[in-house]
Amino acid sequence: MPLVLTQLTDEKLAAAVELNNAEWLRLEGTLPWVTFHDDDDVLWIFAGDTWPRNSVALARFTPASAHARIGEILAHHLKHKVACNWVVGSVSQPPALGQYLRAHGFRCMIHCAGMACDLNELPPTPSAAAGMRIELVDQAPSLQPLTTERRKRRHEGRNAMARTTPRQVWCFVASQDGKLVGETTLFTGAGVAGIYDVVVLEKYRRRGMGTALVFAALQRAKQLGYRAAVLAATGMGQGVYGRLGFREVCKLSFWKYGKMRQLTNDQ
Repeated sequence: MPLVLTQLTDEKLAAAVELNNAEWLRLEGTLPWVTFHDDDDVLWIFAGDTWPRNSVALARFTPASAHARIGEILAHHLKHKVACNWVVGSVSQPPALGQYLRAHGFRCMIHCAGMACDLNELPPTPSAAAGMRIELVDQAPSLQPLTTERRKRRHEGRNAMARTTPRQVWCFVASQDGKLVGETTLFTGAGVAGIYDVVVLEKYRRRGMGTALVFAALQRAKQLGYRAAVLAATGMGQGVYGRLGFREVCKLSFWKYGKMRQLTNDQ
């Protein structure tokens, strides 16, 4: 079993939020159509104009090198006329990295709450609505018709990631009266369990499905021997995650340069 984070201080958990996200990008970088760059001072993946999003993470620049290094990475994206996304958390350096990104024309799209929970302190199992079913599945689902190249790539990629060994990805689905209506993904990396892609079809929201999906993933993470789970939450999800024992330990900022289409990973 990989190293498990056991020192659940705010500082360690804040770092784990960003490090787990970086490991998620590393796994996306194993897909055959993705180019993975593991430089000494930054990690980034490039998929062109398809899924997954071109993303940069875990920058460890100095104030003297930041401007040039951002320019070098951005130049590759400009050459191919595609968007560049950049994740900034507590581990990213220099501390004023956002100012350097803004100087290059990046925009901060959202500041998410980096949240963490102690898996030994989970609340009781949430009540389930009549007809609701939560399952761990071998195949990653698709809640939308596979009608675009990006959706097909996402479906193909997520299933490939779920098949990697040693296993790091577990997919959970929610159904209502037999109809698939929700999903989430558990990813283990950097000593913690990360929760990704919590999605419930709009018609079926506010019925506790998102809560039930995340709780099932947390239970699985605990069974695997992990002590902490982490995620990045928008304002909409913070209340749900808070009821499951998550608390904010940092901010995770998502910056973007380029076309709007790569803002979402499932279009």
